Order: sequence, then C-alpha cells, then structure tokens
Amino acid sequence: MVNDVAAINIDVAVVNADAGGSDIVELGNGCVCCSNRDDLAETIALLSANNTYEHILVETSGVAEPRGIATLFTRKNLFGRSLGDFARLSALVSVVDAAFFLSEWRAQQERKPCDTAASGAARPVFELLVEQIECADVIVLNQCDRVDAAGLGEAEAIVRGLNERAELLRTEQGQIASELLLERVRFDAAATLGAARWIKILNTMPATGAGGLVVKSGVAASTSVTVPRHTDGFGIVSWVFQSRRPFLQAKFEALLAQRVPGLLRAKGFFWLAERPDEMGFVSVAGGVVRQDFPGYWWAALIENGKARREKLTEALEKLWAEPHGDRRQELVFIGIGLEVECLRGVLEECLEKT
Repeated sequence: MVNDVAAINIDVAVVNADAGGSDIVELGNGCVCCSNRDDLAETIALLSANNTYEHILVETSGVAEPRGIATLFTRKNLFGRSLGDFARLSALVSVVDAAFFLSEWRAQQERKPCDTAASGAARPVFELLVEQIECADVIVLNQCDRVDAAGLGEAEAIVRGLNERAELLRTEQGQIASELLLERVRFDAAATLGAARWIKILNTMPATGAGGLVVKSGVAASTSVTVPRHTDGFGIVSWVFQSRRPFLQAKFEALLAQRVPGLLRAKGFFWLAERPDEMGFVSVAGGVVRQDFPGYWWAALIENGKARREKLTEALEKLWAEPHGDRRQELVFIGIGLEVECLRGVLEECLEKT
C-alpha cells in the first residue's frame, strides 16, 4: 500500500516498477493519518479478510503522523471495533535521512524561534521529523554514506536522545534485509506511544509541593530537578523544571522567543498568572515553538462548580497540592550541552513573585 498526498501518486509508479508484478494498492490525494484514514482502514480490513497475504506493508506519505496510524489499530469505534480486530500492527517504522536531519538540526541552532501556532504558518519539517522519531518502533537511519563518521554519530545520538526504545538501523540507499522488518512484532500500544523521552520523564517525576520544591532521595532542590542523560559522548541532557507558582505571560513568551543553545526538544504543561483557569501546553522542536490551551485545570473546574473533588483520579490526587490543586509548571528540556543553571535562572525570573 503506497500513500501520497498529491493527486498524482508518483511513489506508486516507482514501487510498481520495482515490485516485479506484486500487488500494489494506491492511496493518493491525501494523507492516511488524517484525510485518508477511513480508506486505509477499509483497505487493510478488506485485504485481511481475504486471507491471501501474510504481511501488509504501508508506505505513508512523508508528512504522516505515526500516532494517527497507530490509533486506527487501538481506538474503538462506535461499534466497539478497531482495525486491530482485523490485522495486527507489527511496527511503526520511521525512515530518517541522516544527512538532511543533521543539516536541519544544525540550521535550527541558528534560527530564531517562531511560534507557528500563533502565526498559523505551515508546519515546519523539523518538528514533524522529531515526532516521527519519537513515535516509532524501528528507526531506519538512511543515507549513511552521505555523512562522515562524526556526523553520523551525532545524528544517531540525537535520535537516541529523542527515543531510546526504538531499534535503530543504519542503511544506505534504503537497503534493509526483509527479516529485520517481517515476523518481528515490536508495536506495543503503551510502550510505543509513550516512547518519547519527554513522556517517560514526566511519567516518572515526583509531584512538586505547595512551596515549589521537589524532593528526591531526601534532597530538596529549588524549583527544579535535573535528570542527567548522556548519549554516545555527545552530551544529550534531559532536565525538568517544576514549580507551583504561575508564570507571568509576557516574560514566559519572551523566553520562548529566545533561542536556547543546544535545545532539541521541550514539552510540558505551564500555568500563567493571567490565565489561571486554563492549562497551557508548550512544544518546542529546535526553533519551532507551539503553545496551546487544550483544557482547564481540574482545580478551576472544581472552583467553578463544574467538577467535584471526589471524582479526581489517583494520578491527579498525587499531583494535588493546596491551595492551587493541579496547577503547576512541569516542563521537560532535552538538548546537547544545555546550560541548565542558566536555563533554570531565566525560568525562575518568569515566575510571579510571592
């Protein structure tokens, strides 16, 4: 199955030329993770029902989001069925052009951050590349012959810094043994969708106390806690900032507009003094910044009579701290050679003074 967002599917012609008469199914003029989702699901279900094929390989367009593909197999429809009832998802495979990825990463370090959510600009390629790496069971680092040894090591370290779980394969011209992809099931809904390093770190972080302190192994750390990570000597560092005081909006947005040297990824929840009821969520990939307010803090819902405290989940109860409930700053930063103390200082300057 070959997907292309264009009305004319060029890729299917190339695959047909190399397939030697194999059956090829074309899905064109749209992406299978969004506009062509139903077509993809129906086609896979139909092919599976025929009991003719042992394996179905789906080549998506380069702009596909892997989470959208995965949820077809895991999320139940109104009838209580999912695509996983017809076919087993074996693996999500992301192919990364080593030379292009490394070039984009280096370019991001020179680029002024842009808030694409606010401007409504087209989604930058680097941000999509990062998400395709974070949600993958297998990462094929391709075009390795076009990068020197040092650059290849750097590219691999960055990929590992984003997703430690995925199997990483080095290739040239996309050549890979079929047995490395077939008959080996790697997809696991919880593990694959939670493979991104920022998700793993947030899921293992202790909750901050009311005073904005994090206590870990009996040691109190002012406002934040570091989780050092180093990969292949390239200094991949992961660091978490936590606080129970709100950010001042102007200062926080000014910080997001600055370039943080070495920053590869940042993601997490934030709380603004000027918007106390709304839960903020920020995502940074290289120089691309997205911020949104996808919902409300549970504390605000309870205060406004729209929810009850006794309905809180166990996870929310662990996060709860009076007098602000679940309102908090909880941001993960991943980068190469991050100046943590400097970053800690500028973040603390964004907080509302007590």
